[in-house]
Amino acid sequence: MMLRPGLTFAVAVVASAAAIACSNSPSSPTQSAVSIAAPSPLRPSADASLRFADQPIAVAVQNATMKGATGVIYTFEVATDSAFASKVQTKDNVSEGTNGQTTVQLDPLAGGKDYYWHARATGGGATSPFSPTYKFTIGPAVIVNSPVPIGPLAGATTTPRPALRVMNVTRTGPAGPFTYLFEIANSSAFTNVIVTATQTEGVDETGFIPSSDLPINATLYWRASGVDANTGVSSTPTAVQSFATRAFTQAETVAEQLGVPLWPGMQPSGNPGHATMGNDRTRGVGWNVQTLHYVPGNVSFQSPDIEMLRYFDLWDRGFDPDSAIAWMNANGYPSIAKWYPGPEKAVLGLKYVYIAARDKVVTNATWDMVLRVE
Repeated sequence: MMLRPGLTFAVAVVASAAAIACSNSPSSPTQSAVSIAAPSPLRPSADASLRFADQPIAVAVQNATMKGATGVIYTFEVATDSAFASKVQTKDNVSEGTNGQTTVQLDPLAGGKDYYWHARATGGGATSPFSPTYKFTIGPAVIVNSPVPIGPLAGATTTPRPALRVMNVTRTGPAGPFTYLFEIANSSAFTNVIVTATQTEGVDETGFIPSSDLPINATLYWRASGVDANTGVSSTPTAVQSFATRAFTQAETVAEQLGVPLWPGMQPSGNPGHATMGNDRTRGVGWNVQTLHYVPGNVSFQSPDIEMLRYFDLWDRGFDPDSAIAWMNANGYPSIAKWYPGPEKAVLGLKYVYIAARDKVVTNATWDMVLRVE
């Protein structure tokens, strides 16, 4: 029997409706929509100010809230403008953190600039909006040049307690107070450092004197670095300087008793062995540390003082008296001493004493300390 066209149409509609009803049946599987909210920025916080030395910087977000997504990854963007027209770094495919936060480390950024950052999450074919944008600032770079060694320079011979001295570093940027790390080692590779010391920066130069004797008759090596106390930025060390230690000279031994450096600045040339301290009490008061009394001025004073010791040390190094006076005044050790030559006197006149060349022999002389009476 032939079906009428109208009946065929009605059956088709009923079948379609039944199929729809079947698909909405509770016993049928469901497919939920995927949604991801924007992550929340954590670090750096809004308007954070960071030191250049704080790099590399880690940026972190609170993980995005999501529905129906797995395998979530994050994209972080950093720019020099809030519209992100000038991006300087993009970190893609950052796996979601397991502690509720996701963090990525940035590459070093230029100092002295403002930066803007945000992040978004992607998962299950959906991408969140970007997080709120946070600005942070990186301060200028602190650049510290190496200090310049003053002494002892390579090949010098020193006492067991040498005065290590450097010119202060030059620096750029917002550097803070400086300290200096001095190191002494028994090899130029500094694999065995035997003395270290940290010194506060001085005026124009900074120095260090060991508090105990270094090994005698040894070749040692020293270097120094400048360190910015605020940022921890350190200079490269000075060029390594070698020096050889020897026993204290006569003048240095007495200066140690006084607790005063014999030559805190410029060091005279020459090797000791050309003079002897006279301690014959029939010829003078001797070189032992003592308190003497200058009767004409009714003044008590310590003898020897550091000026007396410096003159003796210069004679011990081979200087003649006139050259010793000239060297003292030309190298930062002002003196009003006067030399009275032989054959009449052969004495050096100081404020309260004469230092006399025994038997008026000046070369390789024995020098006696004589209290002035006029």
